[in-house]
Amino acid sequence: MFQFLACSFALSLVLLLGAAELERRAIVARRMGPNGRAMLAALAISALASLVVIVVAAYSAGWIYLLHLLGATIVYHGVMGVFLVHGLQEVSARANAESGPLRS
Repeated sequence: MFQFLACSFALSLVLLLGAAELERRAIVARRMGPNGRAMLAALAISALASLVVIVVAAYSAGWIYLLHLLGATIVYHGVMGVFLVHGLQEVSARANAESGPLRS
């Protein structure tokens, strides 16, 4: 069970960090299209996939895992969302500062 949970955690981490890198590159390149859609989609996909993982783990290892894993996934996705979005805001602020003041 631990290997299954570790693999699903690693896939979620790769998905979220990949989306953050896509957003970072879009910010640095000053593209206006993405606007956080990749990060939002990655968080939603990861959260929905983790619900499937929770049900599979609860079915195979016991239903008490449902509560533990549900709490852990809520905390994990909340923390990752806050940290990744905060990091992207810092990248955006740096990119804005490097471009200089806006001209009318």
